Amino acid sequence: MASLIAYSKQLLIERIQRHMADDFPSADFGAKDLEILLYIDQALAANLVGQMFAMAKVEGNLATPEAYLTTYLLPDLVQDNITKEWYTTLPQPPISLPLGYSVDEAYFANAVNGKGQQIFWIKGKRSAYRNNMPKPYGVSAKIEGSKIILEMSDGGSLSGQSLYVRMASTRTSSLTDTMNLPDDAIENIFMNVVAKLKDRLGIPKDVVLDDISSGNKAS
Repeated sequence: MASLIAYSKQLLIERIQRHMADDFPSADFGAKDLEILLYIDQALAANLVGQMFAMAKVEGNLATPEAYLTTYLLPDLVQDNITKEWYTTLPQPPISLPLGYSVDEAYFANAVNGKGQQIFWIKGKRSAYRNNMPKPYGVSAKIEGSKIILEMSDGGSLSGQSLYVRMASTRTSSLTDTMNLPDDAIENIFMNVVAKLKDRLGIPKDVVLDDISSGNKAS
């Protein structure tokens, strides 16, 4: 089987730059790579959320497309000396979807026992109320920005545990990594970024109004 060409965000940036220069050769194209990358990441997140809701209208349930999911091994857990909760940092803040969709799953794993049971999620605003209710045995977690906070139901230690999280990835970690996205999503992102750059740079646009008469002609 022939190998497929791998596309990266660096190639997408170069494609956008060439497209803008070809369409407007006289324009002073002043957008830097990092600015274009910011637009790409924004468009990627917006495209993902829109695609999920569009699929939900057809299938009746909300699900994150597999192409956007990435599994991360998070940094070592640290215990808060006051609250006694354990915490670590996510690769990026989750996208604007409920827990279970923005963060698909979280679990502990090691070389001896393999993959453990999934952690159960608690919304941050309900965590204090849940402390007064019976809890299933295991580890609960809540999200605050880029921080994941965990607690063992019996107050046990989580020191030395390896925490894995699978979540939607929209933030760039490497310009040269392969973009594991559907081709239609890449095209939508490209068009979105080009539109934003045209607006930001004030590039003139030709507007043809076909419904307006040509007016009086000189005899």
